[in-house]
Amino acid sequence: MIVKFHPRGRGGGGGPVDYLLGKDRQRDGASVLQGKPEEVRELIDASPYAKKYTSGVLSFAEQDLPPGQREKLMASFERVLMPGLDKDQYSVLWVEHRDKGRLELNFLIPNTELLTGRRLQPYYDRA
Repeated sequence: MIVKFHPRGRGGGGGPVDYLLGKDRQRDGASVLQGKPEEVRELIDASPYAKKYTSGVLSFAEQDLPPGQREKLMASFERVLMPGLDKDQYSVLWVEHRDKGRLELNFLIPNTELLTGRRLQPYYDRA
């Protein structure tokens, strides 16, 4: 598994959501695994912060994972990125891509804590 964080995060929510799902939400090889695309887009658009979102991908050489493994990986990844936060405190969109000959689990996280409206910065170390 390769974990990559994209060096983006500024601008509106339409760009990243359109990339993940296509402008018409019909991108070949893409499927929403978790989250609400329009809610995530709206949260990013409404953000007053300079870095409005965090995005990246978990990329696998395998074409598929055993049943239940994707969900376990996504939940574990969220716990590491946002320690101490409950699921109702943040929003995340997970989109699976299969159009590059490998399995990709793309994530898009608005950098706003949902209960307070304060800035949320998912933690990761740029090794």
